[in-house]
Amino acid sequence: IYIKVLELQQEVLGEKHPDTIGSMADLAATYHQQGRYAEAESMTIKVLELQREVLGEKHPDMIRSMASLATTYHAQGRYAKAEPIYIKVLDLRREVLGEKHPDTIRSMADLATTYHQQGRYAEAEPMKINVLDLRREVLGEKHPDSLQAMHDLAITWNSRGRRDDAIGLMNKSLRLRQTVLGPDHPFTKQSAQFLESWENGRCHGANLRSQLRRLLCHGERKLSRTNARW
Repeated sequence: IYIKVLELQQEVLGEKHPDTIGSMADLAATYHQQGRYAEAESMTIKVLELQREVLGEKHPDMIRSMASLATTYHAQGRYAKAEPIYIKVLDLRREVLGEKHPDTIRSMADLATTYHQQGRYAEAEPMKINVLDLRREVLGEKHPDSLQAMHDLAITWNSRGRRDDAIGLMNKSLRLRQTVLGPDHPFTKQSAQFLESWENGRCHGANLRSQLRRLLCHGERKLSRTNARW
């Protein structure tokens, strides 16, 4: 359907019309959700070229598309490609939206996750602490995004050898997720699995990278083009 809509818009409105560009972004998101990352990447790059020409680099849609491209790189494990784009997105969102806007905070979280995935825990830690502090302030401690920030920070603490701190924070994340999301929610179960593995002294590192990658991609996919990236 997206392909047919795009073809009609290109014919009737022209390739540079905002609605046509929006349909291209929707199709790119669909490719991403299907795991067709090469197709998502090439189409998102085309979307960015058109948005840069038509809308300008600081337009919210342009910034979202940049974030989407970084997420596509991240989903493929191409962290070195994703990182500079995430940094640019964060800088632009700070300038355009402000430090405390949820999209800006999300960009901090994305960048922190990229640092963590590359084993750069010392860089990931302060950024994850900042994300947690801001989400508590802006959204409240029991908001699902705040609980995710607790979960993510606990993982980095564990990777840095701060096992007791990690267990304490993951335990708090688990208790709150049980209350807010319910005991059977996938994120609640995820926190429980990490906590159990740490308390039992088992290595959870191999699963960590793939779980974080899946989690990031899942969070992006559920967002619409007009709301945020996929």
